[in-house]
Amino acid sequence: MNNERFTGMIAPMVVPFDTQGELDEAAFRQEARWLLDQPINGISSGGSTGEGAVLADAELRRCLEIVQEENHRRLPVYAGIIRNSTREVIRAGLDAKASDAEVLLVTPVFYHGATDEGNLDFYREIGETLQMPLVVYNVVASNLISPALFAKIAKLEWVIGVKQVDPIRLAEISSLNDGGYLVYTACDQMLYGTYAAGACGAFSAMVTIAPELCKRQWDAFKTGDQQTAMAIHKQMVPIVMTYLAPPYPGKVKALVNLQGRSGGFPRKPILPVTDNAQLAAMRTALQSAGIAVV
Repeated sequence: MNNERFTGMIAPMVVPFDTQGELDEAAFRQEARWLLDQPINGISSGGSTGEGAVLADAELRRCLEIVQEENHRRLPVYAGIIRNSTREVIRAGLDAKASDAEVLLVTPVFYHGATDEGNLDFYREIGETLQMPLVVYNVVASNLISPALFAKIAKLEWVIGVKQVDPIRLAEISSLNDGGYLVYTACDQMLYGTYAAGACGAFSAMVTIAPELCKRQWDAFKTGDQQTAMAIHKQMVPIVMTYLAPPYPGKVKALVNLQGRSGGFPRKPILPVTDNAQLAAMRTALQSAGIAVV
């Protein structure tokens, strides 16, 4: 497998819902078209930014089908799967596979948690059953994958990498990497620093919010233009700080909608951002980074 294909800037899509909480396919298609015209290296649906924990399997499959219908550049498509048992992940994964997703982005289970042995068996069984590349999404606070455990999981046949939201854990996991796996950063307020720590690219809401800005920073980092990369970092952090507080998908959608794009509504109980001061702060952060708002 050419793992280089799965590096760079990967955009986790928001999933627009209408006012009744139903999937707004027209808005989703419009947003997919917009993102796929941006300088990204991959696209995802069903992860945290896409409210994947509240998507039914059929909804996830439909989102992935629409992405593939619009994927004129044939970018890698990642299916986020956030479920609470091995059986549920495999069931959702079969739908994702049927939609021609290339990679599964799978969180550990989050309700009961699991032992190290259980987590290792979880990713082994998913890989052996679905026979698709897997990225471990190490985001679940109640069931964190330690660097030592990930070193074991990474040896499983179908596991190609980890998406890491904590910069210290990312640095630790990267330090153990002998080139056998990919480490993606989702440390949104520290993307630049985690590139230096060994990340192969960003799998971040910021890539959805500001894809061109993220790509310019990534290119600057790779070519050794650290002055430009740091300057962009200073533009990006104020944007990140407007959406970090949970629950964040509604805030990411607000940042998308402020650009005149099609973020739609979040699914309840997550509410849209209506506070004028918060929206003003978002608008200012976007404009200060050179991003047009409506």
